[in-house]
Amino acid sequence: MQLRGCEKFHLGATDFALYLRHPVVEAHPPHSNNHGVGAGLGFDRTADGALGEPLRGSMLHDRTELTVNRFKVAPTATKAVKVESVDAFPLRIKANESLRGGTFSYAYYQTVLVRAVADGAEGWGEAMTRFDPEATALMVKYLGRQLVAKEFEDVQSAWRVGWNELRSRGHTRGVDVEALSGIEIALQDCRGKLLKRPLNQLFSRSPDREVPAFAGSLFASRGSIEDQVAFAKERELIGAKVKIGFGVQEDKKTLAEVRRAWDDGMIVADANGAYDAVGAAKACSAFRGFDLAWFEEPVLSDDIEGYASLRGKQVKIGAGETWFAGDFGRPIDEKLVDVLEPSVSRCGGFGVEMEVATGARKRGIGFSPMTGMNSAVSLAASIHAASVHPSVGVEYNPFVNPLQTDLASGIAEPRRGKLSVPLGSGLGIEIDMAFVKAHSG
Repeated sequence: MQLRGCEKFHLGATDFALYLRHPVVEAHPPHSNNHGVGAGLGFDRTADGALGEPLRGSMLHDRTELTVNRFKVAPTATKAVKVESVDAFPLRIKANESLRGGTFSYAYYQTVLVRAVADGAEGWGEAMTRFDPEATALMVKYLGRQLVAKEFEDVQSAWRVGWNELRSRGHTRGVDVEALSGIEIALQDCRGKLLKRPLNQLFSRSPDREVPAFAGSLFASRGSIEDQVAFAKERELIGAKVKIGFGVQEDKKTLAEVRRAWDDGMIVADANGAYDAVGAAKACSAFRGFDLAWFEEPVLSDDIEGYASLRGKQVKIGAGETWFAGDFGRPIDEKLVDVLEPSVSRCGGFGVEMEVATGARKRGIGFSPMTGMNSAVSLAASIHAASVHPSVGVEYNPFVNPLQTDLASGIAEPRRGKLSVPLGSGLGIEIDMAFVKAHSG
């Protein structure tokens, strides 16, 4: 690649590498020397920490100065932002149907929305919540206070402040990182609105306009599997995720029912970590005849040796929805899974999800952003992510979930198995504040 001309400007490494989709240059994630997302530019390996081993190549701190003429990259891509406010809105709505997985059940549709204002632009994010939304909201407010009234070189710099605040206390997983994820997504939304560009166009000059989508999720506890499959087909989705984890024989029966109802559909079997390594190996053998797209979370997320033991079992393995920024390194390096499924509202935010997708692509691992029972904010961000990095499918919930259907406008219904990238700046969605006020604590 040649860069010629006389127009000098500063461009963050993450923006540059992803924008050009260059096959050699890559950006690097947050790591233990506190350089942070996009702080460096290197070759062959990622920086130390979130996605891999120490960097092989040169580390260029802060920003990379380039001379650009051939490529039309806006100098404002790393526009400094001043964070004016960060607010949290815990939402909880009682579920009126039985939603039971192998290791949990959903009693509520719940999340924490994050609203940030930077340089006068309002942005929205989501912090995934699986326990008490009030607890997550408190963490959002705490981290927000570290950022408000400060000016940052770019979103990555703001993220780095929050990450270092957590990391210095050993809080690099769980609710704390989910809270940081929500803030980061909101600031990315602000950034897109300030630059008057869709979020995906800040990471690629040629993102896809639509992405493949499958239904998530079929629950046997909801009622007829056949009826659920029929409904997903009516929504023109390419397949479905089905909750399992109730023992090999019961799961085999459920998967057989799904396959009979959808002989050419893409099927993802999600155990949510219900098996141990021995049981998961038996399940893999039992599931081989169902032509699964992949077997999701056969073992618990922290059972890395369990994932290693399942390689070569003739069933593809997926995981990642319960992994955080620092958890993806070994699974990517050793190709412990066939499909990576980061959740943008949990893993650390949009920038971390982009880094995970980059690492997956380099190692020949599939990428499928997880949305689950999350809101339209996570769905919009996931669609943008999948339009930058080719995805085997974005999870889309066609069933009842008011957080996805009633919270925001701007996401079109799936057509012919695909979801269109939302139009407009940033995430491209509009939040219904009346809905937020009606369901926030």
